[in-house]
Amino acid sequence: MLIIISVLVFVVMIALIVVTYNIITADKQAVDRRLDRYIRQPALSAPSENPVTENRRGGFRLIQVIGTYVESPQVTRWFEHRLIQAGLPIRGSEFLVVCTGVAVLAAGLFMLLTGKLILAVLGAVLGFSLPVLFLKTKIARRTAAFNGQLGDSLVLIANSLRTGYSFMQAIEMVSREMPRPIAEEFARVLKEMNLGVSTEDAMNNLAKRVDSDDLDLVITAVLIQRQVGGNLAEILDNIAGTIRERVKMKGKIRTLTAQGRISGLIISLLPIFVGLMIYIINPEYIKVLFVHPMGRLMLVAGVVSQLLGIVLIRKIVNIEV
Repeated sequence: MLIIISVLVFVVMIALIVVTYNIITADKQAVDRRLDRYIRQPALSAPSENPVTENRRGGFRLIQVIGTYVESPQVTRWFEHRLIQAGLPIRGSEFLVVCTGVAVLAAGLFMLLTGKLILAVLGAVLGFSLPVLFLKTKIARRTAAFNGQLGDSLVLIANSLRTGYSFMQAIEMVSREMPRPIAEEFARVLKEMNLGVSTEDAMNNLAKRVDSDDLDLVITAVLIQRQVGGNLAEILDNIAGTIRERVKMKGKIRTLTAQGRISGLIISLLPIFVGLMIYIINPEYIKVLFVHPMGRLMLVAGVVSQLLGIVLIRKIVNIEV
């Protein structure tokens, strides 16, 4: 058993190292693949049907082989969309390889520590969920940072338009002057427009990459102004003022609901802390909860009640603005 676990840990670590190296050298590999496609391809031959997909399928042979077995069009497409929202330059199949590797590692550790198959399966589920939870956290933080920078970016675009800049030049100004992540997203919009993508499609692609209600409002206003006409600088100033007021309102709500959020956190952690303290002081006293059938039933009921309480408290303190 130890030999099998050691082999699994070794394979997982090799896969993680390969994925990390692939992320670091992703830009260089993309350039090399593009040059190879145009240098080695005959002049009269038709280009590949989907060069974007072809460019994304670079990397080492090990990741390609492993990713082939776990690749599913629906699953990888969903993960790739989430990875783009998080700003992580890896494929969906590679992320699935990482999730599978962490799941196998967690299952091996649970099996080594407990020797029970059920707990090993639970460890695999938890291990697979950890990268997904990290991805969701990364998306939430990046979206929050983008929303925090959007108001200042709109003011910069409006001032650039007033000084005589075009809309593309104003976007370039944002990509140069503003910090990440909004500079990266507007730089990508500028690249798409320089490659021939229409302004409407480039802005809609931006809305797909960033899940933000404020950005949807901005893009809707820009697209309507391009079709109907009007003073775009004044429109963006009004939207920037609305966004700033919304940010202030969210801050006030967060301050007023701080007590409720802290209470929910204390209520969630207090039973765990008390249980650990009782187990350290008198293990036989609390062992009844895990041995006796009634104790197990009470433990399950307590966990379910805790989860329901957490959900209700989050629903109460999360006020939409």
